[in-house]
Amino acid sequence: MRMDAIYLLIVFSGYLLALALLPARAKRAGVPVRTALLFGAAALPLGVIFARGCYWLCSLDLLKQSDRSFWDFLDGGYMLYGAALGGIAAGLLVCRGTGTSLARLADAAAVSAALMIAVCRFAEYRTGMGFGVGVYEWFDPEAEWSMIAWEEPELLCRFPFAVQNYYGSWRFAINLWEGLAAGILLIVLLRMKKRQAGGEATLLLFLYAVCQIVLESMRRDEVVRWSFVRVSQLLSALIVLGVLIFCWSRQPAELRKGKELAGRTAGLILLAGIMMLMEFVLDQKIGFLLWIRADLSYLIDAACCAGMIALVIPLWRKAFPEEAGEKGRCGDAGQRADKGRG
Repeated sequence: MRMDAIYLLIVFSGYLLALALLPARAKRAGVPVRTALLFGAAALPLGVIFARGCYWLCSLDLLKQSDRSFWDFLDGGYMLYGAALGGIAAGLLVCRGTGTSLARLADAAAVSAALMIAVCRFAEYRTGMGFGVGVYEWFDPEAEWSMIAWEEPELLCRFPFAVQNYYGSWRFAINLWEGLAAGILLIVLLRMKKRQAGGEATLLLFLYAVCQIVLESMRRDEVVRWSFVRVSQLLSALIVLGVLIFCWSRQPAELRKGKELAGRTAGLILLAGIMMLMEFVLDQKIGFLLWIRADLSYLIDAACCAGMIALVIPLWRKAFPEEAGEKGRCGDAGQRADKGRG
């Protein structure tokens, strides 16, 4: 679906608000304000290009059979993980030119990134995307989606619970749930105590990936797939594993235990396997598990996500301990560096 003027206005307004948050967060992270704003300016075009490029690379087999153009940026087709890569590219360029720590710059941008994710997800309904199963279909006992039979669910056939598709059918608004999840991550970042450089950005990436594993499963729109695998779910699972290994490797040598890493990795693989099994259950490909309805399947997915958080967060806390008393010194250092470059 093509992006209309209202969608573009919402997203650009969110970008301006995210840009306005950067100076305060930069001072907190010990990053010169000028450097943070330079990053914000570079992240927009690079984020758009990378988001577009990742979508096309992941959908190449499908897109080469259509007449869609890569350069038609008003045409739908973007990936948020691609936008994240664009942000990393912008950060690398800015840090190389200014000598700023990439980890500190990433922390300075974490709150703005969470805000942009929330805005983009909330605005997604303007493109006709981000929907899930139909409301009536979900509660229809013959459809075997939910354990709850509800003959007349008109109460949920309205915004913000559901949105109407092109044919006027009410479908659950999964994009709003994704936006709400990003909003909760935003609040978590705003309330958390300052930690060693890279802690906020790592936490945002990890928690977003965990949430996306289950929320992506609920979508029934044009998600990118490789065979039966949803690309966003696969990338999210790899990110969760990558964060686990990264946090373990950042610990002091005396705290790094191979058995602990092996045990936590095995736990993640087990939970990911259960979630993959639930995907087959949703597709009704396992006969002896046909009794599991979709809502029970999603509850199992949510429990697995909680298990992933329980496995990784302890290592994250050790890898990025709190910086007691560092806030003022980092902010002063950033301001001095900013004045020196001026």
